[in-house]
Amino acid sequence: MNDPIKSKLAQLAAQARAVQSAAPKLTQTVGSYNCAFIGTSDDEEYKDGLKGMFNGVNTYLTFEPFTLLTHLEMYCAKRNVTRVVSTNISILTKLLELQGNIRSNPSLSDYQGSVFQYKAIEIVFISPLRQLHTVPEGKFIASRFISKVCAKESWPEATSFQWVLITPANYKECIHELESSFAIAVDIETLKQNLAIRCIGYTGIYISSTGIITTRSYVLPMDDEWALSVMRRINGNDIQKIFQNGKYDNAYLLRYGSPVTRWLWDTAHQMHSWYSELPKDLAFLNAFFLRKVVYWKDLAETQDLHEYYKYNALDTWATANVWIRWILSAPDWAKRNYSLEFPLVFPCLLSEMTGIKRDAQRLETARKELDIKEAEMLRKLRAMIGAPGFNPGSPVQCKTLLKILGCGDIQGTGVKEMFKARLRHPLINTIISLISIKSEEEGDCIRGLRKLRSNYLRLESDREKNKDNGAKEFQGRILYSLNPHGTETGRLASREHAFWCGLQIQNIPRGKEVKQTICADEGFYLGECDLEQAESRDTANISGDTSLIAAVSGTRDFHSVNASAFFGVPYSDIYDDSIGKTRNKPLRDLAKRVNHGANYNMGALVLIDTMGLDKIWEAARLLGLKESDPKKIAQHLLDQFHKTYPSIKKDYYEHVITEVSTTRMLVSRAYHHTEYNTRHYEAAKYIETGDWTRYCFGRPDKNKLDLNSYVAHCPQSLNARTLNEAYMRVFYEIALKYPNSFRLHAQIHDSILFSYRSGSECLAEQVKKCMEIPVTIRDVSGTIRNFTVPAALKLGMKDKKTGEFIRAKYWSETE
Repeated sequence: MNDPIKSKLAQLAAQARAVQSAAPKLTQTVGSYNCAFIGTSDDEEYKDGLKGMFNGVNTYLTFEPFTLLTHLEMYCAKRNVTRVVSTNISILTKLLELQGNIRSNPSLSDYQGSVFQYKAIEIVFISPLRQLHTVPEGKFIASRFISKVCAKESWPEATSFQWVLITPANYKECIHELESSFAIAVDIETLKQNLAIRCIGYTGIYISSTGIITTRSYVLPMDDEWALSVMRRINGNDIQKIFQNGKYDNAYLLRYGSPVTRWLWDTAHQMHSWYSELPKDLAFLNAFFLRKVVYWKDLAETQDLHEYYKYNALDTWATANVWIRWILSAPDWAKRNYSLEFPLVFPCLLSEMTGIKRDAQRLETARKELDIKEAEMLRKLRAMIGAPGFNPGSPVQCKTLLKILGCGDIQGTGVKEMFKARLRHPLINTIISLISIKSEEEGDCIRGLRKLRSNYLRLESDREKNKDNGAKEFQGRILYSLNPHGTETGRLASREHAFWCGLQIQNIPRGKEVKQTICADEGFYLGECDLEQAESRDTANISGDTSLIAAVSGTRDFHSVNASAFFGVPYSDIYDDSIGKTRNKPLRDLAKRVNHGANYNMGALVLIDTMGLDKIWEAARLLGLKESDPKKIAQHLLDQFHKTYPSIKKDYYEHVITEVSTTRMLVSRAYHHTEYNTRHYEAAKYIETGDWTRYCFGRPDKNKLDLNSYVAHCPQSLNARTLNEAYMRVFYEIALKYPNSFRLHAQIHDSILFSYRSGSECLAEQVKKCMEIPVTIRDVSGTIRNFTVPAALKLGMKDKKTGEFIRAKYWSETE
């Protein structure tokens, strides 16, 4: 599964040592030049954040306006300045104009890290200085980019850029050159219309016997069948391939019947494996890893085909050079992360290209029901406030409403601002809740229903002139993307498909509104297999809290055990073990919500937002609390959790603070007992070196939001790793073995969504076996434990009248 990657990493590590030993030793001559920081008036109050970033070089700081390059030149000449760091947009605009790139207002975020040469002056641009204080990674990025001019000797230069167009006259020579390369970076350019590939670029990486690395780029216009045959020849050769976020490219290449062999590398995943909190787009990676580069994405807007092909070549050249620098500089733990993450692209790509069927008739019906519900809510709201023409989608009108309700001090009308208003009085809450509530319950308010309609229940009749806002299906199927580098924890993220259609498959709201429109293919049934209380089990075993371990791994119902402990109600009054049924569902649900919030160090306000204000009032009623302040009610609920499981905060949170503050890392000490791992790794050694490692820019010792993020990371990451290992097992052991009887659709939070052919019910049971993976973990105190998160199959439901079990044809029937 991971063998090709691991063997290549070993080979490349040896190659890296050879290249580095052969490289000339460069030294810096501090003091032979001066630097200048040219900022704006907005930067001045943040200037202290620059201390220590200029590598001891004498540096002038100015925040005066510079609008002309001659002004810059005179300022630098007077002070013997040859290196400049700037946030000045006017200077950037003038430098771009010299290159023929006329942009009235270029984005500083696009050009951060770009290095320009103006006469004898080198200029690098960084983001506004406020980001040194407002963004956790702000100082790290600024310091790195400043070193491009203040310590440029520490930056190896990229390979020289040279490219050729592949034509009938030279294609044999180009193919031969690529087949003699060490690795090939690949990138396509596409047209939205007809989902066409406009051209494909390749950059061959060549390593000489003395360790010298060079590159050469090639672009093949995709305009006839001859070009298709050449593309298939190159894509199918035996050289290892490199992509940048390559599932997009490979979706199109599969559509063209031109699959890529030996796709072993992806620079987006490489970056995520090292610095998961940093951007992963190619423009940022280019600036981050290469010194003298300038943002080039504007070339994509050109009408000149030659320039467009050059843009494609630059993309592959940048991808190749980012790959080279990562291979030569990434630490071992980042390479270990990569070997765990990258193989997920293959099951993800299979699921993305499989999609899932949509019932067109049910979609029409669901949409009509939603429109009726919204109209009724709107009628009720307008009657309540006595405004027949009120539009809840208008920020101006909503701001006026807040003022009338006595909330004129609240700035804005978004979800957070509306939430503040709702806390002030039950009557205000009743009115505002018709307009906006928390996004998890987006079907219960007008804005939520509108979001539900635009995101998940869109019809072709919604299409407006010159707007692509019609139906989201592709030939009757919902497509989506699943992204292994989309979150810091390693959990898959989702968005629309590469074919400009589909939806975010993981955020479909609970309830039947959307899921009742999603169905299995003819002759198949839908199934979902869910890891039960996975994050609570992971939190328990990571923290070593014996009370939580006992509660979550015992035979009694976990949430009822919590409800009893939190609220002092006998367990038997909440749950009946003899018949396996809940006696007090409201109290059990309350405990479930409190457990989720308290696990991750939520404050009272966040818990209110998560639970919903109505649930907070219900909690006060259920528990007989006299409090009228929802924040105090929420805090009471959180306190009950920490009284029950005191070592979570005392031991686990403190461990996270100490580990991040001293090492800038969070290391998962877990070992998954899969067939592959047991064949290749010894558990004890693996736990010592660590499983997934996250580099952390935040300060959990000083910032509660950072602490919340890192506290949540450990169980979420372990859960993600378990689910990802299970996803891989289902892919290899079931989906690839039984392509005519099994469909692997998606990974959804803690579950895997699939379908199986009628008569192949055994495959559903096999999914459950794949998901129940034994884990050995070392907790924060150093104690070694073994545990397995149980999985539950959801294959249908009992008929309420007959009691007969009916297998699910629609997703809503698996709940």
